Amino acid sequence: MAKKHGTDKNCCTSEKAAETAIKLVAKHGFVETTFKMLAGELGISEAEVLRLFPNKNALMQAMVQIIIRHNHAVVDGLVRSGDDAGYRLLRHCVGNVAWAVRNRGAETQILTLLYYLAGRRKEFADTFDRMTAGGRQRILKHLLAGKREGMFHFTSDPATIAELLHHSLFGAMLYSAAAPKGSVKESELEASWMKVIIALTNYDGQPTQNFGR
Repeated sequence: MAKKHGTDKNCCTSEKAAETAIKLVAKHGFVETTFKMLAGELGISEAEVLRLFPNKNALMQAMVQIIIRHNHAVVDGLVRSGDDAGYRLLRHCVGNVAWAVRNRGAETQILTLLYYLAGRRKEFADTFDRMTAGGRQRILKHLLAGKREGMFHFTSDPATIAELLHHSLFGAMLYSAAAPKGSVKESELEASWMKVIIALTNYDGQPTQNFGR
């Protein structure tokens, strides 16, 4: 029997409920996860869950926002003092793919579902568009910093390069979520993405530190 947490004032927040839903979806799948199951985990009534999320579409939107925050926190946390723009961009790319590999059974699968739903419902298409636009802007920020630092030498518009790099990165993340376990080796990511960055930016700096340290 699920433990009751009804006395916890934080248990009825939409964020707490969405965090719990992510764990349930990882275990049971999105379709199989019900509001009754979520209510049981939270120790509240199903009616209270429905007050937070009128339907599963609303729950999906809430889970996506939390997953994006989780992803940003992990990837941003990889940057270290002394990194030049090329290495910051490398950490961004490797960090995102590694995050997808490590969360392939849970959060990455929910983003894959969003990718599918975006082709079927406008509300999810809008969410997907905002997510991808934000991803491109994060990459563009690294590219422009590299230009200011004299590390990147573009032959194309930085915004176009950001879009291309984002498409490549998103595809790699989707592959990491869907490919057989072990197909993507984290130990090989740094070298592979450095080649991509050099090809697109003519990066002329050489990282002096090992990525894993």
